[in-house]
Amino acid sequence: MLCKILAVFKGTKALKVIKPDHGSTNLIKRRTFLKKYIIGTAAGTYFFGFLSLKDVLANVGQSPQSNFIINKPFINSLKQIETPTYDNSSQAMHPSVIDFKTEYGIETWGGFRYWMAHTPFTNSNSFFENPSLLVSGDGLTWISPPGIEEPLVSKPSASLNGNYNSDPELVYDPDKNALMLYWREYNRDAYERLWTKKISLNNEPSENILCFEKTWDYQTGLVLSPTIWRKSAQEWYLWTTDGNVTMHLCTSTDGITWSSGQPCSAPWYTWNGGYIPWHIVAKPNRLKQTIEFLIAGWPLQGTMNDCQLFYATAPMSQPKELSMPLFGPLLVPSSGDQWDNGFIYRSSFVMEPGDVPKYRIWYSACTKERAWHIGYTEGNL
Repeated sequence: MLCKILAVFKGTKALKVIKPDHGSTNLIKRRTFLKKYIIGTAAGTYFFGFLSLKDVLANVGQSPQSNFIINKPFINSLKQIETPTYDNSSQAMHPSVIDFKTEYGIETWGGFRYWMAHTPFTNSNSFFENPSLLVSGDGLTWISPPGIEEPLVSKPSASLNGNYNSDPELVYDPDKNALMLYWREYNRDAYERLWTKKISLNNEPSENILCFEKTWDYQTGLVLSPTIWRKSAQEWYLWTTDGNVTMHLCTSTDGITWSSGQPCSAPWYTWNGGYIPWHIVAKPNRLKQTIEFLIAGWPLQGTMNDCQLFYATAPMSQPKELSMPLFGPLLVPSSGDQWDNGFIYRSSFVMEPGDVPKYRIWYSACTKERAWHIGYTEGNL
């Protein structure tokens, strides 16, 4: 399953934001966009200073995991997506994307096929990191949803002292026909909280609902990057990372009240010398009856500045038992003066089934100067 890379951005300008118009013919359709801006299929060697395929094959035998699949990295987006933000910086990160047509067989929801939760992170300033929404007809041109006041969540009290919101996750509940927006609140040296807010079909957000609170404790770890799979009305799964090497799994019968976290297996601890999982996203692959993960993390011998994107999977029947079947990462920072030459951060994805399933990835990254944006790429594993 060599990785065939298909789509990246190209050109000197990011996509322009257009005014909300559900029937507008000015929306750039994905097919037209990709035909115009495609670079091509990766072949033969890695890009941006990666090892050659010959070198990779020579090293496979040195790995403690013998069932690796040789993969090539996805090509980085040459230009970020234009993402309007409430602070007018257009610096957005930590995307959580729903494609209603692919994932739920619904042409649109609330007038749009794609919905994205994100937070601004202007020049890495957590003061602006408040959950917000964007919508799109094609997954490439994004606008603020009509009728919703941004941000959806106000800054925590005493935010000037370092308290902040972070890590949004967007989940669709078909039984209630509503979106569930989750996010993390951090209170310096005191607690972490997981909140949710329901958004109805007519774009009316509910009051904030507290899911749980965890006392700040360096020894037991953090509650980072919540990602949720709603298996059914009474079966909900929540994974978080702890800032070290452990991922935890919580369960719920309603998406609001959660069990305590149970540690998952940690295949990344030995993968390619060992990695730290940092920010994660999970999506179901119902054809294979698995849960697929994209994980932003860095080598044990490295730092956060070495963060890249790798892939893991777990059986639906054993959602704590993760494995890492790919030899290398899916995405690494660009070289040169590109918008994503700092490090790769939390991403979101949609798997389009077919003879060769296609993975569509929206990923956040920063420059070396810590300016943040979201890019798009797609390809095959």
